[in-house]
Amino acid sequence: MNRYVIGVDAGGTKTTAQAFLASNGTPLSVTVGDFGNVTVDFDRGLAHIIETTDALIAQTDGTCIFLCVGCAGVETGDKKARMQAALNAHYPDISVFVTNDAVLALYGALKGEDGVLVIAGTGSIGYAKVGKETYRAGGWGHLLSDKGSGYSIVIDAFTRITRAFDERHSDTPLVHAVFDALNITELRSLIDFTYKSTKGEIAALMPLIEQLANEGDTVCQSILNDAADALADLAILLCRQNDLHTVAVSGSVLTKCKPVFKRFAQKLNEEIDDVQIINEPFDARVGAYNLFKTQSHF
Repeated sequence: MNRYVIGVDAGGTKTTAQAFLASNGTPLSVTVGDFGNVTVDFDRGLAHIIETTDALIAQTDGTCIFLCVGCAGVETGDKKARMQAALNAHYPDISVFVTNDAVLALYGALKGEDGVLVIAGTGSIGYAKVGKETYRAGGWGHLLSDKGSGYSIVIDAFTRITRAFDERHSDTPLVHAVFDALNITELRSLIDFTYKSTKGEIAALMPLIEQLANEGDTVCQSILNDAADALADLAILLCRQNDLHTVAVSGSVLTKCKPVFKRFAQKLNEEIDDVQIINEPFDARVGAYNLFKTQSHF
């Protein structure tokens, strides 16, 4: 009978689970369920993870021996311990490993090899894998870090807008573009939007900053350069700390914003000898199989 492992990517809008043959990682069945991010709603998120995993087990021939769940924010408070206990109780015959979504992505992007992964979407974080150990840098939330993220890029733009008003030089392309995008006409409305909106709603304006930079706006070019430098610094720190020379990237800021990626890659090549930069799509769920392979006790 086939033995298989399951990788679960528990996101804020949906939960996806996939089975892989334990012997060689061949992809098997896939299921999709409702949101599984327990920072949104712990009980409902956990229930959706279990529902999605149960459905996958029901449709997959063989025996599941390893279940890896990656969930953003699970390491805050006691959420990881609570989820681990609940899944251990529900799946007593399966080895369960609960981690955050970045670690799952780390093992997926690097295919189980040693290296660094820098993620820059709404937030930002860096992770390094060395053997069976993982090390992080950044990703401490928007109040403490998250430099280079979509959210921080837009907040930087808003900061420069407020400065332009303070200096009475508010007739700028950035001011006009942001005000038009938000359908507002005064600074007070921008302040209200900033303090009332979610990080995702703010970060959604990031493509506008990229567009202005591509059109030659030097303020927006400076904002993107600062973001690229901050993300490169994460990668350089982790590479030097762990003597690593492979860096993978994920998240729309690095994979879709060409000016940020170009400067990021340039700085890495200047600072890290023989660096290999991986910028290609990957499935985070396969990280469960790669993690399974590196854990000798399974």
